[in-house]
Amino acid sequence: MARRWHRIGGLTASVILLFFVVTTFRHLRDAAVRPGLEATREPAPGQKLPYRPQDEQPSEHDAVILPPRRRRTHLRIITVSWERLSYPPGSGAQPLDIDRLFADIAREHAQPSPSKSKPKLSKAIVMGKLSSEETSWVVSELSDWQPFIYVVDLPANQTSPTGLRIRTNKAREALPYLTFITDHYPHFPDVMVFVHAHRAGYPEAWHTDAKNNDAVNMLRELHLDVVLERGYVNLRCIEAPGCRDEIRPWREPADPEKVPEQIYPLVYAEFFNRTAAETRQEVELVASTCCAQFAVSRQQILRREKADYVRYMKYLEETEYSDAHIGRVLEYMWHIMFGQSAVHCENVKVCWCKLYGRCEIGKGHGGRLGLGLGTGWRGG
Repeated sequence: MARRWHRIGGLTASVILLFFVVTTFRHLRDAAVRPGLEATREPAPGQKLPYRPQDEQPSEHDAVILPPRRRRTHLRIITVSWERLSYPPGSGAQPLDIDRLFADIAREHAQPSPSKSKPKLSKAIVMGKLSSEETSWVVSELSDWQPFIYVVDLPANQTSPTGLRIRTNKAREALPYLTFITDHYPHFPDVMVFVHAHRAGYPEAWHTDAKNNDAVNMLRELHLDVVLERGYVNLRCIEAPGCRDEIRPWREPADPEKVPEQIYPLVYAEFFNRTAAETRQEVELVASTCCAQFAVSRQQILRREKADYVRYMKYLEETEYSDAHIGRVLEYMWHIMFGQSAVHCENVKVCWCKLYGRCEIGKGHGGRLGLGLGTGWRGG
């Protein structure tokens, strides 16, 4: 009998122990699940939720210092992992999407797509030519440039073989240049070069600053990005003639052989609507490399009104100055017209390197490049 009560007592103790274990397990499970359920439950109006450690905002002292992009990714992993731990299975929370997580991380760290190639620049060659001059080299050798070739010596009743002509054969290359500008304003290509009709050779093209004095070599080497950056560049780098004091309008005593120098301030005052006193102050000295071959960007031409260019052209058509004299004046006025200072000279080696990439000829030793603005200029 005693043995039977002993067995009953042991069984009862086992049942009580099992009940205690099961009850404890349920309490632990509910304690783990409750935070996840509370996180998804909207609080009632005015209800204050109990304090939870996961609601605590980390201070700046708790942050791990990481490089910007890496820091974002690490913080994201920590946050997602914390959410994963805060929502046990069965809590009603959405499970962690590992594939999406790593896809997002990969997208954040993806290398930027390579930039698209730069759009091809539109380019034009502008020149005046005599009927006897050969200019087929422009089309055959520089087919990526659009030619605008003005025949200057045609009779009024004769058709131009190029389809382009000027009204009056005066001022040498100046009228073809200005005719192009006034005819096409404001619809210009990105870059325009204004050059002479003779292609190469000495002495005809002595002023063309390239191998064999060849304009084709010059234009193939020309760095168009420099033209766009500066707006205007003289295509000749060699300083003589022209730099550093070609035109001295107030020379005392005046040199009778330098007629363009004497009439320069008169033309300047007419072109830029300046008084005699203003002219003397602005063009006490004028210098730029010769010889009326240059490149200009569209934006640079558009910084003057079309009316200005029309007025310049009208003045040249009506002037009584000889072609040689007025042409020489314009030769040393183009740079001012296109926004440069009166003295516009650059070290030859610097010019060769920057404008044509001929840096092996000699390292640049500095130089002077005027960046002033002529009268009537619309800066940008």
